[in-house]
Amino acid sequence: MSPSATAPSDLPKVNPGGQLQAESAPPSHSSLPASSANNNSSTYTPNHDINSTPPLDPSIREAVSEELYKRYKQSRRDMAEKDETEKAKLKEKDASLQDGWDQLSDHLKASTRAQADDIPRKLRMIGYYMAKDADAKTNGHILETFSEAELEFLGEVEHDRWAAERMKSGWTSSEQRNSTTQQTPFFVPYSQLEQKWKDVDKDMVKGVPEILKKSGYRIYKREENTKL
Repeated sequence: MSPSATAPSDLPKVNPGGQLQAESAPPSHSSLPASSANNNSSTYTPNHDINSTPPLDPSIREAVSEELYKRYKQSRRDMAEKDETEKAKLKEKDASLQDGWDQLSDHLKASTRAQADDIPRKLRMIGYYMAKDADAKTNGHILETFSEAELEFLGEVEHDRWAAERMKSGWTSSEQRNSTTQQTPFFVPYSQLEQKWKDVDKDMVKGVPEILKKSGYRIYKREENTKL
């Protein structure tokens, strides 16, 4: 989604930090500002304040983070099945692709936890919230899958979040991607990413309903009287 584009008309309006303009009321169905700041990769500034996101429920944070990591690895494998260049890269040593969560470096674990922490904010941005599955009868309609429009929008939101988090962590821009030396060629607006990398962002978001379900949480539509 380019900065000149608008989000689907049924998505709620938010402030740049990702907060609904009226937290106490359900979101109004108006367009969202584009997530990426501009199209100039040399001056790209992600539209995300990483200090605005509180940690996820501590009782599920680690489990959700580990599931997100599993999904990331599968997404990279799926990409490699369609792309010979990526298939060759999978054979090389990549710090972000370890056998398991326990083998992942501390800074990449922290990055994945930050992604988990951002789930509630993303849900608020499109008019949903997460709650324990045991409360299903009182919470109403359960979201099982995101629409294509929601996936596209949240994929861009995730890219901006990822870039802001990486920049704060000391990653630098480079022509080649290297998780060990913390270098990346992806400090560019979402609109400038190759489609295969946009698909990774969207796939990570796509797995959220299933991942939360494994931890005893579901996603619900915000209604007029919803209290968060």
